[in-house]
Amino acid sequence: MNKVSDPDIRPAQSSGPRRQRPAQPQVLDLRPGHIRAVAALKEQEKRRSLRAKSPAQSAKGTTARSSIAVKVTKTAQTPRPATTNLAAKTSKPATASRTTRARNSTAGATAQQSAGPTPTANKSATAQARSTSTKVAKPAKTVRPTAKASTAPRQQQRQSRSVNLANQVRHKVDQATATITKHGKRFIISRLDHIRMARRSVVTWLGLMLLLILGGFLQTIYYGQQNTVTAAVPGGTYIEGTTDKLTTVSPLYATTDTEKAASQLIYSGLLAYDDANKLNGELAESWNVDESGRTWTVKLRDGLTWSDGQSLTADDVVYTVNLMKDPDISTTLADSWDGIDVAAVDDRTITFTTESPLMSFDTALTFGVLPKHILDGKSAMDIASLFSQSPQQIVGAGPFQFNNVETTTDGNNIWHFAPSTNYYGGTPKLDELAIRTYPDSSSLIQGLERGEVNAASNLKVEDATKFNQDKFKIVQLKTASGVYVLFNNTGTITSNRTVRDALRLGLDRNAIRNNITSNSNLAAPTDLETPIATGVYESIDQLKQPDYNPEQAKLDLDTAGWRLSDGSQYRSKDGQELAIRIVTIAGTNYETVARMVAEQWQAMGVNATVEAVDAAQAQQGYLMPRDYDVLVYQMHLGSDPDMFAYWSSTQTDPTGLNLANYQSRRADIALANARTNTNPAARETRYIAFVNQWLQDNPAIALYQPSLFYVMDRNVHTLASGDAVIDASNRFQDVVNWTADVKTVMATP
Repeated sequence: MNKVSDPDIRPAQSSGPRRQRPAQPQVLDLRPGHIRAVAALKEQEKRRSLRAKSPAQSAKGTTARSSIAVKVTKTAQTPRPATTNLAAKTSKPATASRTTRARNSTAGATAQQSAGPTPTANKSATAQARSTSTKVAKPAKTVRPTAKASTAPRQQQRQSRSVNLANQVRHKVDQATATITKHGKRFIISRLDHIRMARRSVVTWLGLMLLLILGGFLQTIYYGQQNTVTAAVPGGTYIEGTTDKLTTVSPLYATTDTEKAASQLIYSGLLAYDDANKLNGELAESWNVDESGRTWTVKLRDGLTWSDGQSLTADDVVYTVNLMKDPDISTTLADSWDGIDVAAVDDRTITFTTESPLMSFDTALTFGVLPKHILDGKSAMDIASLFSQSPQQIVGAGPFQFNNVETTTDGNNIWHFAPSTNYYGGTPKLDELAIRTYPDSSSLIQGLERGEVNAASNLKVEDATKFNQDKFKIVQLKTASGVYVLFNNTGTITSNRTVRDALRLGLDRNAIRNNITSNSNLAAPTDLETPIATGVYESIDQLKQPDYNPEQAKLDLDTAGWRLSDGSQYRSKDGQELAIRIVTIAGTNYETVARMVAEQWQAMGVNATVEAVDAAQAQQGYLMPRDYDVLVYQMHLGSDPDMFAYWSSTQTDPTGLNLANYQSRRADIALANARTNTNPAARETRYIAFVNQWLQDNPAIALYQPSLFYVMDRNVHTLASGDAVIDASNRFQDVVNWTADVKTVMATP
């Protein structure tokens, strides 16, 4: 079977005459349908040989022929895929279908046999066999029951129809199964060997692809890290915490650094300091002094407006100066404006005339200008009440305008300020600025760590270094102020110049400066050797105080009669102990300095004690009566060399700022000539003379220029280490550019 040489496998014989066909090579056809067709032909040959037998045998042959014909026809309805015999035989649904169809065909043939053989049936069977033998590839039509089968019961006919419908469904299933099997063998099973042979190459290429994808991913991450930065963006709320007193925002009544700083948020001055401590125009477009040195002319910017939209003119400037000079207002600025006349030339031009030439007058033009259209006609009491009780009614020309004051549950106040859209320099980038007060440094530190504020200002060095520097940053700002050891030049002991010289020689200033920030990564404060801030005159920066020499200091004290007795810890003279009372302000950076000064002097046999007093009590209880031997204090020096207010003998009265009670005729002459000289070179010469006299007389010891310390959240971008401010009251000088938000952006190539 299934071999070409098999004698049973040959073409079907037709009953009619055959045409001569060219000899064709025999091809082995293994399709199941063809095999069944060949089997059917063999059966037909057997039936032909039985036609000459008895009627009974003929009837049997007829039945057999009908059965075989039906079987072939039924089987031909289900085409098989052109695959191997194994695939066809393993198809269970097809086998079941063939068995069922064979049974049905047998039933039909039996019905015909009972009716007897007919010529019609014989002819039909013969034609069906011939059709199958000549057209094997075509599926045969289904043989339906003959008319003679109508005598069969109706129930059997319904069963036959149901069986035929089920056969059709199974036929569709068989077709789908065969198609799936065919494609599965063609595209998967037949190629498994090829995949196994190429698996090393496939694995290699897959590995290379994975490496390529991973490399691209890592490169994208690296490129993003290298080309993106976290940058400040406009917006956010900046909340600054402070231990300073904040009860008013009026430039007339502000006394503390924070009150002065808050007033500058609302009320702009004619001039303002930049980050190099140089004066620049704010409301003023230009300013100059005439040849006499007495008349200063200021030109306002064009188009200035108040926060309520009203125009700001020269009349507002004149009105503000007259308020400061009014004795009923009782402002601390009144003495500074005594004897100065002010007039409005036109809407944008103002003139200031001094009694005598005053080359440092431009430093006074930083006062906050007040609105005449709001305050005019009000009494001094009403003005004071307006600022303290209803500050929201006051308009200004600064970068911010007052919003409200909020009182917290712990009794602290939060002052809220909103950006002004009418500020000449543009609307600030911050969405809001607020200042929150705390009773002490520990509360301020806790508030910053809890997120109540995102910056803390004017901290002591030891407090600034307590924060987690991964979360917070420390900003160290150079100020134009100076910390001094001020001798009371009229004191019982310190009036003696020899004693003052010995105490200066016995003080290691470098050790004090370095010790201030020794336990942190902060920079040491700037050295200070003279009564004038560094950077004003290079020639004065070259002048120095005597170096530390403790042995010479002890000899000088011996010369002055202050000697150590046997077994005594402190020096004495004529039965009087060498005792020096050092006064300083509690809670300041220089309180620690005062204690270091006392320790060094004690090592020389001086009974030095420190008394730290509250700032609120210092003015009335200690500074005005000069109740101290030595005062460790911070003085605002500014960017101008005019130190007349601090060292002129005319300023030694209780309300003056000559806290050392220093009196020197030569120093007075140098100071007076320098501040009135209109020639810059001659003015510098006068100040050099003053500094030399000051170093010789030694009314005080210059220690250092202090830093202003900020601790702030890393998302806040306000001030940067290395920036300079005149003092803590000017810390908002560049507030229009401050931000409190950040985002990741692409870096600029």
